[in-house]
Amino acid sequence: MAIEHPRRRPPFWQRLSPTEQLIAAGLATIALAGVALIGNGLYIKAKASLSQVLLERSFRQNLAGIEGARPWPWADFVTEARIDAPRIGQSAIVLSGANGETLAFGPAWLSRTPQPGDEGTAVIAAHRDTHFRWLKDVRPGDTIEITRRDGQHLAFKALGGRIARWDESGIDPEAHGRNLALSTCWPFDAREPGPLRYILEAELIGATQSVATNAERPSLRTAAKAL
Repeated sequence: MAIEHPRRRPPFWQRLSPTEQLIAAGLATIALAGVALIGNGLYIKAKASLSQVLLERSFRQNLAGIEGARPWPWADFVTEARIDAPRIGQSAIVLSGANGETLAFGPAWLSRTPQPGDEGTAVIAAHRDTHFRWLKDVRPGDTIEITRRDGQHLAFKALGGRIARWDESGIDPEAHGRNLALSTCWPFDAREPGPLRYILEAELIGATQSVATNAERPSLRTAAKAL
């Protein structure tokens, strides 16, 4: 007697109606796009974090007097400073010149503005989803510390943040006093670039000069109290 083999069911895809196939294809496309975006976001964050290790080494070389030290041989920028927000435990190396390449690796000092601590308003910019995401956590009165490549240590007091269009920032590099403006895109949770910027303003309250090593670095808070 012949044995009947069970009929194979057609693949899942073939059991769907044309409309269902179209919907399934759309969902699959969206899912793949989501995975790609997540992967790209993780890559950007990992790149930003890992590069800071090399930037820190380059900055220490600059503090030690090695002029023109670069984080990697093909980099067309140098490290300018270190920025610290002690209360919230944030720190990053600041690069020279704000452009697409430098901002991919860290905060960047706008070279057309004064050096931090000099007369006028120094401007440092960074991306909202990496190195300056912490700006939203800074409170008025917080201390922002800057260590320049020439060994000068500066303490600024945060005055508060404001929102402005990129072309109407209201920042005056030649303003009276010794000021600091930290700028990033706004809102912080946006997925696409926009015209608005979050600007955190601060004023100088203390400055010291010392050698490069942190172990021998004087307390900026002590210097600030002395002024």
